[in-house]
Amino acid sequence: MNPTDLTALGYKTVTKLGDFGPWISKLVLELPEEIGVNDVSPDTFSVFCARHERTGALLMRRERGADHDAPSVGYVAVQTAYPAIASGTRAARGTHVALELPEVRLTKRVEGGVMGSRRIENRFRVTQTAEIPGRNRPLAGMVFASCTGSICPELNGWRTDEMSEAVDGVRLSYGYYEPDFAPAPATPFGPARTKPEKAALIVYLHGAGEGKGEGLQTEGGPLVPEGPERAYTGNRVTALSQAKIQSHFDGAAWVLVPQCPTFWMDNGAEKLGHSNQSIYVRALKALIDEFVAAHADRIDTSRIVVGGLSNGGFMTLRMCRDYPGFFAAGLPCCAPWYDATPEDVTELAKTPLWFVHSKGDELVDPKETVLPLYRALKDAGATAHVTYFDHVEDLTGAYREADGSPKKTFNHGVWIHVFNDFCRTDIDGTNVMIDREPVGMWEWAARQRA
Repeated sequence: MNPTDLTALGYKTVTKLGDFGPWISKLVLELPEEIGVNDVSPDTFSVFCARHERTGALLMRRERGADHDAPSVGYVAVQTAYPAIASGTRAARGTHVALELPEVRLTKRVEGGVMGSRRIENRFRVTQTAEIPGRNRPLAGMVFASCTGSICPELNGWRTDEMSEAVDGVRLSYGYYEPDFAPAPATPFGPARTKPEKAALIVYLHGAGEGKGEGLQTEGGPLVPEGPERAYTGNRVTALSQAKIQSHFDGAAWVLVPQCPTFWMDNGAEKLGHSNQSIYVRALKALIDEFVAAHADRIDTSRIVVGGLSNGGFMTLRMCRDYPGFFAAGLPCCAPWYDATPEDVTELAKTPLWFVHSKGDELVDPKETVLPLYRALKDAGATAHVTYFDHVEDLTGAYREADGSPKKTFNHGVWIHVFNDFCRTDIDGTNVMIDREPVGMWEWAARQRA
């Protein structure tokens, strides 16, 4: 770096995949020389952000309580500043400085709602506002205005691909996570753990907002098609690749996240039809078969679990309905399956199911969907459970309302609890048990076999 050129410096972003979508939690600035821990503070830099559509246009949005759209721009408070290495990890001394940012609208990387959302571009301008001690003279006048890279540790091990051949004119893109099969090292609390030679496969199906968006419209015109990354970053599906849920699967589970071109509920006549039919069934099954065949030496075909949220919860049931006995378990979350027929119940009863829903769901009324289906399945002798929340509020302690109470969100969003592994009870409030031991949904699914 030319130390005299302090007005054309760059920054890297660090993205966190949170319960409420991906957001930029940190900026990493490269400095012309090394600094120490006492050389910077939150007041050393001012951070301005302008959010842009991927077309390049400035994002216009209507904030709560406003009567008109306004540019999504403004200053973002710096919470903490410290020396760091290039990845943004804190250091006693470093040639980089990390600025930790709050999770606010301006740092969010996705715009839209549950029925349709899109990635946007956060453009920052970081201006130095206080001198930093230097070797020969203070550092001053630095401006960081171009993004030179993006860091997201939660995406380690994730890749994207596309099925080899179209089925029914559909060629699905997908993301996938390949587990680490290396033995887990010993800890002070236990010996080293070997991992299975062949691991379980979790197929997870996204909701309406995370599809590719082909042929879909917004008020501003056609949606710019989304890549498959959107399918597994929008609602923190990457939690399935993290240690907590992986541990239930003996420390190693593949994750496959197909992306739908429109909506999984698209029946060819209606994009969000209530016919319980989908034009994507055969293509999706072909993709799963292709993926399993490509990794046949590492996937345990008796442990293929399918799950999904909302639109993907419907498709979870559709796949279990059409391919009974193929999946070890189905995990439909807030699933819109209407007017189940006796034939539906007979076929679905062949796969163990664990539903998750909220009593106050604003989009998918449980009285019309999960409750009658669950009762019919139980009457048919099926293995079926329902974790049934009264409402959805933060259970992690990370998000709070102004009065200090847990943050409440819309009641359709029960997948927040799914990805935090908080689904542990049946519909009557009792624990789900295996071998007289209470288990959560993911541990239960990991112990099923087709």
